[in-house]
Amino acid sequence: MITWKKLTEEEARQSWDETLARFADCAPFQSHAWGEYRRALNWEQCRWVAVNENDEVVAMMQASLRRYPGGVGLLWCEGGPVGDLAACDESLHTALKETTGLKRVYCRFRCDRERNIEDALRLTALGWKLPWSPLTTCYSMALDLDKPEERLLADCDRNWRRNLRRFQEGNLKVTQWLDAGADEVFAVYDSMQNAKGLEEQLSREEIEKILANLRQQLVLYRCDDEQGQVMSLLGCLVIGDRACCVLSATSEAGRGLNTSYGVFWALFQHCQRIGVKSLDLAGIDPIRNHGVYRFKRATGAAPIEYLGEWDWATQPRMRWFGNWAIERRDLLKRVSSTLATTRAVAKAPARVVASGVRAALTLFVAIGISFE
Repeated sequence: MITWKKLTEEEARQSWDETLARFADCAPFQSHAWGEYRRALNWEQCRWVAVNENDEVVAMMQASLRRYPGGVGLLWCEGGPVGDLAACDESLHTALKETTGLKRVYCRFRCDRERNIEDALRLTALGWKLPWSPLTTCYSMALDLDKPEERLLADCDRNWRRNLRRFQEGNLKVTQWLDAGADEVFAVYDSMQNAKGLEEQLSREEIEKILANLRQQLVLYRCDDEQGQVMSLLGCLVIGDRACCVLSATSEAGRGLNTSYGVFWALFQHCQRIGVKSLDLAGIDPIRNHGVYRFKRATGAAPIEYLGEWDWATQPRMRWFGNWAIERRDLLKRVSSTLATTRAVAKAPARVVASGVRAALTLFVAIGISFE
């Protein structure tokens, strides 16, 4: 018999990462430090373990919780659950309610293990469903680092190798960034977003919290111009022998100097040295972001489909309105991005998105409260 129990803060601090690293499907976004990063962004952190009759941990799940009036709660789990997915049955549903004290729960997770039909059928049988409004993509590319550096380079596309060589023939310097500051990192992101007409990838606050809470797990490299200004950066989170890119930006000045090739190659080499065997390049979208997809594919990385997002709710209408609120948020973000691209407004889009999200969540909660 499987039993889920919620760990105290002290229990999680002492044992969470050590236990997590034992699972083959452990993900950086299930690490204790990632949870603390989410806490710094005003999410309550919940960590559960599933134990069998021998008191052995067979599955784990870390989720961020937002509470709303009337005992309504939203749980969002990134990178998990890990371990035996057969444990994600009614006992987990019960634990999500009872250990949080919530009356009505909408829970969504994104499982970062490679998709297979058995896992998908199992989750469906256990009451989990595929959301119609996903928050993230389940498609990515993973680079196999468990081979010699010469083979890694040979597996890269010819043009990718040529651009790397051009970068190496220049006078630009790539170094590990051990003392990164939020302002410098944000400035590179801001330059990239303005040059490409992108919506905000990360806010300054998010960057600040990542650097404050994830520094021990973060491997970050930068490329500077001759004046010491950052033109390109790339960083990944590492847990066990797996890593995933979380920071990636190249300024407008760095785009024509192949700086992204320099920081990518330096990060690959570093990850190899510390024993990382698989590096996730953080999502792909061949249709809407073909340039980035082409760059990642040319590194020799292999496309991968993850099990991805699944959701469950205490009432069917909670699930419906949870998906509706997320769909509404995404629509408002696309509108904001279009306005930013055309330079029609300056700061207004951010306010539009924020007010739209608040309105969607307010309606979601208001209707959720009426479920008895």
